[in-house]
Amino acid sequence: MNLKPILAVLLLTAACKSQQPGSASGCPTVMCTEEFKMIPVKIISTSGTEAEFKSYKIMDVAGGKEIKLSNDLPNTPDNAKTLIVADDSQRRNFSEKGTDIQLQITRNDGKVVKVNYKISGGKCACHVAKLNGPDQIDIDRL
Repeated sequence: MNLKPILAVLLLTAACKSQQPGSASGCPTVMCTEEFKMIPVKIISTSGTEAEFKSYKIMDVAGGKEIKLSNDLPNTPDNAKTLIVADDSQRRNFSEKGTDIQLQITRNDGKVVKVNYKISGGKCACHVAKLNGPDQIDIDRL
């Protein structure tokens, strides 16, 4: 009995298995969509004034470092008061169980509104997801 064909088939099977998506990274094979996910938050004002602010930043609570996002919403009147707290460009920096982040908005009077979020992601995740945090923030609250 010639074992060469059997050995060749076994080697070919092993090579094909090692080429499957996810196997090299230790991630299960998952079908992901091609869309780019963002987690928006709407800024409102309950005092009747315009919801304006000087600046904002997103901080990793545990690491104390600012999270830089690569995308913003297009500048339209509908998006003028919507901020992005996380997007898929940072998904690998968030843990699968969730990472605590903080949105810090500096109002025009210099006061800072701080709002906490928990965002999940990870090396095997297809997209970021909001686990905890509001969909809108009242700029007048402190």
